Amino acid sequence: MASSPAAGVTANQNVDTAMQVVTEAPRPASWASMPQKRQLALIVVARFCETVASGSLQSYIIFQLQSFTLSDGSAPSTATVALQLSVLRACVATPELVTSTLWGVLADHPRVGRKLVIVASLVMQGIGSLALGFTRGFAGAVLCRLLVGLASSNKAATRSMIREISGDRFESRAVLLLPAAFNVGSVVGPVLGGFLAEGAVSGTGGMQTWFPAWPFALPNMVNGIMLVGCAALMAFHLRETLPDEAGARSGRRVHVSMVPGWARRLHRRYFRQQPARYELLTDQEEHELNELDNRDDRGERQTDDDNDDKQRHVGLWTRRLGLTLAARALLVMHVFTYPSLLLVFVSTPRYQPVDGEDGTGVVQRATAPATVTNGSAPFVHVPPGYHPRAPFTFTGGLAFRPHDVAMVLAIRGVVGLLLQLLFFPYLRDVVGTLRLYRYALVVFPLTYLATPYLATVPSSTPPPLPAAGASLWAIMSAILMLQSTARSLALPAGAMLLNAACPDRSVLSTVNGIGGSVSAAARAIGQLLMTGWLYGKGLEAGIVGAAWWAMAGVAVAAAVAAACVPAGSGGSLA
Repeated sequence: MASSPAAGVTANQNVDTAMQVVTEAPRPASWASMPQKRQLALIVVARFCETVASGSLQSYIIFQLQSFTLSDGSAPSTATVALQLSVLRACVATPELVTSTLWGVLADHPRVGRKLVIVASLVMQGIGSLALGFTRGFAGAVLCRLLVGLASSNKAATRSMIREISGDRFESRAVLLLPAAFNVGSVVGPVLGGFLAEGAVSGTGGMQTWFPAWPFALPNMVNGIMLVGCAALMAFHLRETLPDEAGARSGRRVHVSMVPGWARRLHRRYFRQQPARYELLTDQEEHELNELDNRDDRGERQTDDDNDDKQRHVGLWTRRLGLTLAARALLVMHVFTYPSLLLVFVSTPRYQPVDGEDGTGVVQRATAPATVTNGSAPFVHVPPGYHPRAPFTFTGGLAFRPHDVAMVLAIRGVVGLLLQLLFFPYLRDVVGTLRLYRYALVVFPLTYLATPYLATVPSSTPPPLPAAGASLWAIMSAILMLQSTARSLALPAGAMLLNAACPDRSVLSTVNGIGGSVSAAARAIGQLLMTGWLYGKGLEAGIVGAAWWAMAGVAVAAAVAAACVPAGSGGSLA
């Protein structure tokens, strides 16, 4: 039986519709197909400028601290400089305990938003950087870094903007943008700072001829002007992404329950104000009261059928979020302590025993004039009768100058950039976010165990000159590449795990702000404990690796904690 023309038309329409569905299927996520590239580029520029300023400071801050005199007019020792450096880093990390969550809440507030938080943060960091160049003592440096610490908590806003622009489809690539900007800045910043500060360290050129009292003004001025200029760029061109600007699209208000459920129940049971007289409740009243308490305990959504304006309760403190934050704290404690500990170690004078040891515990002094290049104290102190013994009893550093320090930091940045852009998306798709996170954490302890042994590698130059030689740089490059590989995989994976642990997208900035506060606490503890206290104690005992091996223990604890983090629903992050 022949088919009718109408049936043929219908069949052709069905075929066309099916072909249209196939052609309109979403293409695989790629860098070229990412949405709103200009807005993403602006966020990357902001992170890049922050990292350049921070990386630039790392290449000369030790030498600026060595240029400060103590209250008795003497120059600070290596252990004192290590303590001062850890205090300065803690001054940046400690305010974030409060401000990170505060900035996150403000970024979620419809009257503030992400953009204003980013702009204000950049301006305050720029002012702190400018002021640091014109300080004459350690107390002024502390105040400048405290201001930077109060302002450097905008990561919650930037991460939320990245997530809101990219969506689920592009998150595995978009989450790499901020770490990539960090790695590029980690290359440019130290090179820039080392170049601008070289004249101040050597005592010639730089700002010495313009402002002799502030030899390190030039690199700090460049950092400050760059940050303020970036803030102006964000103010004119960055667009707000806060969803509430559309006026609560779902028609509901969101109530964030930041207090854990067990604390609310404890308060309700023991601390809620009781009435002066007790009256016997009817069965109906008692039933209604029990239903109200049960609904509050479960954190269920409160609804009103007669009112279109609904309120949704979001409880932040889930088991998954708590474990994710704990693992993140241990990771941050050693990853962000590593740069400062590395800077102190490579800048520590090299060890050489005195001919005819007299038991005073003083190793040979530098034969060259004592300049800030080799530290204000170009020798190290060891216990009386000290003799190096393998495998753990040895001391001294590498006596690096600013350009050597810049080279070390640049190697880390280049390796991290290449790995994040080229390999992280592929490895994440093949292995999974959580497994990749766990595998990366296993690498850190190995690098920390090996780093102090660089002081024992034979050098082509004698002490007190900076250590040199092909074998030294080959071993150092291998260690830096391993550490950068682990860091480049662990940090973006950790950021994705934190986003995945957020119980509701409406409080994403708040969760990231809490993560920033937890990270700040871990950074402050790591800086003061490892760099500030344990490294100095290790030098006094003649065991320069004490802080490094303790940090390896923290890295092992971080790997164990990551093994306890549960996978997401359906095992998508496994």
